[in-house]
Amino acid sequence: MVSRTNGHHLVKTVTLKVLGREYTFKNETDDSEAPDVAAYFEDAVRKVKTQFLNKKIHVDKETVLILAGLNIASDLYKEKKRQHQLINRMNQSTLSVLNALEKAAC
Repeated sequence: MVSRTNGHHLVKTVTLKVLGREYTFKNETDDSEAPDVAAYFEDAVRKVKTQFLNKKIHVDKETVLILAGLNIASDLYKEKKRQHQLINRMNQSTLSVLNALEKAAC
C-alpha cells in the first residue's frame, strides 16, 4: 500500500490479488478493511469455482468473477432488505411505546 496526498485528501493505493492477478486501485477512505474485503471476494470466487469443479465443468475466469460478483450483490440485497425490515419493526415498536406513554400521561 502506498500513501500520498491529493490536495487535502490522503489517497492510498491498495493492491489486491484475485485469481493470480493483481489489481491496484485508489482508496481515499480508511483501507483497514481492504484485506477482509479482498478475502471475502476471494472466498466468493472460490465457492463459484468449486461449484463448477464438482460438476466437472470448465468456465473462464470472467464468468467466475461475474458469478461471484452476482452472488455478493445478492447477499448485499438480502442484507439491505433485512435491515430495512428491522428498521420498520423498530419504528413500529417506538410508535407503540410513545402511544402508550401518551395515554398513560393523560
